[in-house]
Amino acid sequence: MRGNRNDHVAYVRKVQEGTQSLAQDLLSEVERLQVLVAALEAEKGSLEDRARETPDLARVNEALRALLASLEAEMNRLHEQSVVLRAENERHQKEQARLQAQLEAIRAESQRFSARFLEVEQQNSNLANLYVASYRLHGTLDRKEVVATLQEIIANLVGSEEAALFELDEASQTLRLTASFGLEAEGYREVSLGFGIIGGAVRSGEIWTADRGEPRGTGAEENLSACIPLTLDGKVTGAIAIFRLLPQKAGIEEVDRELFELLATHAANALYCTRLHEQTQVRVAG
Repeated sequence: MRGNRNDHVAYVRKVQEGTQSLAQDLLSEVERLQVLVAALEAEKGSLEDRARETPDLARVNEALRALLASLEAEMNRLHEQSVVLRAENERHQKEQARLQAQLEAIRAESQRFSARFLEVEQQNSNLANLYVASYRLHGTLDRKEVVATLQEIIANLVGSEEAALFELDEASQTLRLTASFGLEAEGYREVSLGFGIIGGAVRSGEIWTADRGEPRGTGAEENLSACIPLTLDGKVTGAIAIFRLLPQKAGIEEVDRELFELLATHAANALYCTRLHEQTQVRVAG
């Protein structure tokens, strides 16, 4: 009996230990479940908060969508405006290029007109000078005054301070020196007709200038720049020989040739008139 009692006690103890172990496990499980329930409660609260916030988020999202659509519309509008402005800019650039070309053409035309105006002004000045020269040559019967006028014309209008004035002696067919400026007179006292450049120009009756490609003279004619035969009624009566030009004078110009043509006749006529006047004065005095 005692043995059964001990076995029963041992069994009861074992059952108690198992029950305690199970109770411990249940307690642990309960604690785990409590933790899980707490977590679920927290999750539930979070979900409830999110559920409450969902309408606000939806409104915000809708507002953002509306703003995005507005921005896209504005971007499209700006893009279209950019295209229009680019086309307008290209049109303005083409217009500017056209206006620039037109301005260049106007500037070129203005320069052409300015050059033409200066040319006409120069021609007017030349005509005025020629008129003054002609008037002065015929404004006196004093031979010395005529010679002085010729010297001034050659110096101021032609640009030379070295010249010689010859008159033809028909009997000897020789050019005799009437006056000289800036030259040693001895080398130019007489020039035979047809001799050298001066004599050749007088024989031909044609104006000679050094820039016509003809060879320069030698000796007394080395620095000769022009020779102007003086003609009256188609006959050569003398010559004007112009030598070194002034440093600022580059060469014989077209206006100089016009002046030479004037001197060829007007100087001859003025000298002829002064000679007749001198002869008349001598006859009157005699």
